[in-house]
Amino acid sequence: MKTVRIWTPESNTDSKFAKIIANKIMKFYQEEDLKLEAPKLDHLSVIPLGKSNYNEVVRKDDGLLKAVTSHLKQCDFVIFLLDFDGIQSHSQRRNEPSSHINKIESVTNRIPEKTKLLYMKQELEAWLLIDCLGISCYFKNDQLIRENSDWIKFSRNFQSGKTDLIVEAERGGKNAKEYLVNFSRKVIKKMNPNAKPKDIDKKEYIENISDHVAEFIHINKETINRNDSLKNFADLLCEIAKKSEEKAEQVMEK
Repeated sequence: MKTVRIWTPESNTDSKFAKIIANKIMKFYQEEDLKLEAPKLDHLSVIPLGKSNYNEVVRKDDGLLKAVTSHLKQCDFVIFLLDFDGIQSHSQRRNEPSSHINKIESVTNRIPEKTKLLYMKQELEAWLLIDCLGISCYFKNDQLIRENSDWIKFSRNFQSGKTDLIVEAERGGKNAKEYLVNFSRKVIKKMNPNAKPKDIDKKEYIENISDHVAEFIHINKETINRNDSLKNFADLLCEIAKKSEEKAEQVMEK
């Protein structure tokens, strides 16, 4: 079994979210392999690293490079995940010498075989929005509504075809997070038509519950393809897992 560290420098909650999504992706592809009776993927052990880990190491000279080098003695691959919330915001960050992007790329460019920087387009909320019915399940705390025609129709009305196209034109503009907040308010209102705005305010989506919402998200071929950056993440995990199996087969042949 290979071990992968998934590092989300912008948030500790993001790291929990990323681990849940990664495990769901691997479970889906492994189940697909079993249906074909031709398993191709090994299991991956996912270890999350977050903002606090990142802030601790970047204070020192070459701290991130040293930390990654150390981690690679105990794991096989390090994946960095950053939000991508619009071309303008991304360009501004690239122009900041001390930005996460520039610090991380200084490491991934030196260790390209075992590290990779990927972007969550448009923010991690866009990865949640691949399954609006699952989001409805979270707020209602009921997986059974997946079989309810009324909830299916309701959620489908808000399901974006490609969630990475929910674009923020500039910093502070509308984005996937705002889309998800608004959708969560619609869900809460549907659950309780008499709910007052102040009560909805207390229950609407906030970023620090993203990992809890992720538990209700269904991962399959259709939902993965709703966000290109999620597909890239899934493809990378599968590539790492396949390498693990190929290496095991080579050892057995010897």
